[in-house]
Amino acid sequence: MTILEINGHDYTRWIEDEGYDWSRDDLDSEKTVRVKTGTMRRDKITEKRNLTYQMRPMPEVLAAQLDTDLHAPQFNVRYHDLHGDQTRTFYCSKFPAKLQQVIKEGCPMWAGISFSLHEI
Repeated sequence: MTILEINGHDYTRWIEDEGYDWSRDDLDSEKTVRVKTGTMRRDKITEKRNLTYQMRPMPEVLAAQLDTDLHAPQFNVRYHDLHGDQTRTFYCSKFPAKLQQVIKEGCPMWAGISFSLHEI
């Protein structure tokens, strides 16, 4: 099962064992208000997904590819949702990583990679 594919690159095996965070956020229009009785009159426009990932240490070439995939203003992501497999358009605004001293198979390894995807 593919859990995380960004722009055709499958990063599923690099997700930390704890999995990832998923949320659904409702977006309301400016017409959503509370009346004098305190009751809310809601005008829901849509809902959007937010996904947060922590990644296992990965080779530099793969970490660089992930950074490139997440650097675009928007990109397609295929992932597993509460409602089954989904493909949606997201953006990412932050991508921290830490260069490890350990070098495996002659290439630097990057750890501490985490990022959040926000649906467009």
